Amino acid sequence: MLTLREGDSTVNYILPLSETRLDDSARVGRKSAVLADLVAAGSVVPDGFSVTTDALDACLAAAPPGSGEPERVQAHIMAMALPETFVAEVGAALARLGDDPVAVRSSGVAEDLAGQSFAGQYESVLNVRGLDGVLDAVRTCWASGFSERVAVYRGDGHVSAEVGVLVQRMVAADAAGVAFSCNPVTGDSDEVLISAVAGLGERLMAGEQTADEWLVRDGRAELTAASAPGAAPAIDTVQALEVAELALRTAEHYGKPQDIEWAYANGELFLLQARPITTLSSVVREQIPIEIEEPAQFSTRDRNAVRPWTRLQTSLFLPVFSDAARHVFRFTTGATPKASSIGGWVYMTMPPVDPATQLARIEDIAVQIRDGEPRKLVERWNTEWKPAFATRLAALREIDPVEVDDATLLTHIRDMTGFFVEVHDVYFRLTGAAVVLLGELGVAAQDVLGWNAAQTLQLRGGLVGDHMRIAIGLGELARLAAGRPAVRAILEEGDPDAAEQLRKADPEFAQALLDYREAYCHRTIGFDLTEPTLAEQPAVLLNLIRAQLDEPFDVDRERAALRARLDATLAEAEPALAAAGPEARRRFEVALAGSDLGAPVRDEKVYYAVSLWALLRYSLLELGGRLTAAGLTDHAHDVLHLDLETALGALDKGFPAAENPGRSKEDADLRDEVRTGRGRHTWATAHPGPAFYGPPPKPMEMGPDLPTPSAGAEYVAQLAQWSMSLWAGGPGGESPAGTLRGLAASAGRYTGPARVIRDVTEFGKLRRGDVLVCPETTAQWAVLFPSVGALVTDNGSILSHPAIISREYGVPAVLATGSATSTFRDGQVITVDGATGLVTLAGEL
Repeated sequence: MLTLREGDSTVNYILPLSETRLDDSARVGRKSAVLADLVAAGSVVPDGFSVTTDALDACLAAAPPGSGEPERVQAHIMAMALPETFVAEVGAALARLGDDPVAVRSSGVAEDLAGQSFAGQYESVLNVRGLDGVLDAVRTCWASGFSERVAVYRGDGHVSAEVGVLVQRMVAADAAGVAFSCNPVTGDSDEVLISAVAGLGERLMAGEQTADEWLVRDGRAELTAASAPGAAPAIDTVQALEVAELALRTAEHYGKPQDIEWAYANGELFLLQARPITTLSSVVREQIPIEIEEPAQFSTRDRNAVRPWTRLQTSLFLPVFSDAARHVFRFTTGATPKASSIGGWVYMTMPPVDPATQLARIEDIAVQIRDGEPRKLVERWNTEWKPAFATRLAALREIDPVEVDDATLLTHIRDMTGFFVEVHDVYFRLTGAAVVLLGELGVAAQDVLGWNAAQTLQLRGGLVGDHMRIAIGLGELARLAAGRPAVRAILEEGDPDAAEQLRKADPEFAQALLDYREAYCHRTIGFDLTEPTLAEQPAVLLNLIRAQLDEPFDVDRERAALRARLDATLAEAEPALAAAGPEARRRFEVALAGSDLGAPVRDEKVYYAVSLWALLRYSLLELGGRLTAAGLTDHAHDVLHLDLETALGALDKGFPAAENPGRSKEDADLRDEVRTGRGRHTWATAHPGPAFYGPPPKPMEMGPDLPTPSAGAEYVAQLAQWSMSLWAGGPGGESPAGTLRGLAASAGRYTGPARVIRDVTEFGKLRRGDVLVCPETTAQWAVLFPSVGALVTDNGSILSHPAIISREYGVPAVLATGSATSTFRDGQVITVDGATGLVTLAGEL
């Protein structure tokens, strides 16, 4: 944060966008605060800084205009000398943005509110270069706050200096425009309207240029009006869908329809502004507050729940998750956490336990570890559970939910929800087993070699297991496509109808693509029913293939490279092992074998679990469609806002009402239930709960009346301490100028172009050798790693998925930077040092 010092007082006049929050609106103006808030929510916004509203007051106080008349004040602002300290601070902030031209925009405190948007009332200056140009543009923005048109727009004749100024990197737009998250004429919330022009969007905003007009509904984009007959549209169908998704995501974030400004530059979509649609007071998405009953015990928000769950997912998954979570600590502390929904968000509560009970738990765990229970669970996965799950999933896939009658669909869903309980019970059992198997290696390496956790984790193997079929199959498709010029040309062109073109140009490749899609793409990206699968996004799959055309994934080569790294690490350990003696060596080797046994299970269990999530998603959306067809809801996706039993019960009773004379359709109408579910979900999205409730638990004191723990119990405590240390996150210390500091997670140094990817819809942006910059990865992101040069994340720990998979692929990685996705943008050349945890901006492509 930059400051101006006047005498002994310090006043903040410059605030970087990355440090701005929504409640800073009174200081920086609404436009700046909203964009900063949307950066934090994951939108791509050009980097920049704000000149606060205090700055103009200070400058006017240093050089009073002598008259309060608006015209005189405007003239004075344009001519007055600016304090040297202010000029220096603006210059320093500008230097941090580099040599690119910038956009200088007014950001009024009253701007972009629900009642009055002030759209077009304040000034903006584009393509500004150099400090002098920026200062002149700042003056222009300040002066616009005193214009007659602003006073007329306000309706009270009042003029004010409550104008901040936003300075951002200029987006060299290939196409730009506006989008309404719902139809501003009809109020239809299922229609997104988009206006698009080639190049910058300023002439469109000024009403000087005719635009292409798009309508997006039900996942389909239609060009309803072209700017010129026969001319190519400014954006294509895929881009129109991406713009619509951005508008809807922004509306969802604020719980009301939004009017956004956007731009495409070098294939990347930027959000430039967002404001409520002022004419839609009657169709604003309702927020229904959730009454919060704070738990009496210490409860932490689930770190894996990045958004609130819908009512359907909560009713399906919360009881399963709460019951199965106890298995995670089965071989460490024996804790039995319970999951609950507080304010729409998932929290974990650890019930208190007295010292005697805790000691008894640990003594019991010691016996289980001595008897090899963790290994038995992994072996049971390989010999019993995994084959059974594969067989059952294959049978479930044979049932097409669209083709069966209502009774069969209900039976199918209930079969899957029963199976859902079994799968997650096993899933979390395996999680607990893997924790202790790795912990045994960690403690052995610590005792025998004197190694820390980072050194120990270099011993982890990988690149084996059923989940590897996804990456191997994708590489095979890329290799097949690379050898067929017609296929390669279609993929590189990236047309929206590429799948149809491939079918006509090369039926054999098209069939191979279809076979891959059916075998591996019916999986959700995470444990989330609202997210589409890869099979539902064929363009993303084609882009993933395109990313590997020049160097398809070679699993044998990657496994050989991993083996070489493991051998080198073992060679480092050899002198200490030789000195420790045969018994210590055997302990280390047994622990290493146990870790190797558990390593594949980490992603393998996800592979099978999310397959079931996808099948449930398809069937539940089909259920939603049938409820809509029966006139009980308005849209298929409304089912996501119903309790599972309510939705199943409605279909079970059968409709239309003529077939059920004892119950009218009006009695069964689910719209109010949907309204309540959606309203609460919207409220929860806009009101994320605190990181924790209640006072942190006090350390347990083992009193003198307790028996002395056995050696086995002491070992369990050591395992638990080592395992829990791996989840400590966040880097320490200040970042040197021009760098971003994070957690050093995978050694190596790499320089390459940044590619910011926030979710599966952006997977296709990645090219071979890119630095993947993302919030965090899950098992399903593994398809990207054959093309990744280095990894930088916002979140994570040394034992998180991005850390482990980076080490498997030998990719330098820096995690837990906190702000990588908002700091870097596509095309910037960055250097990632996975040993020091520093990411340095090197330049632009």
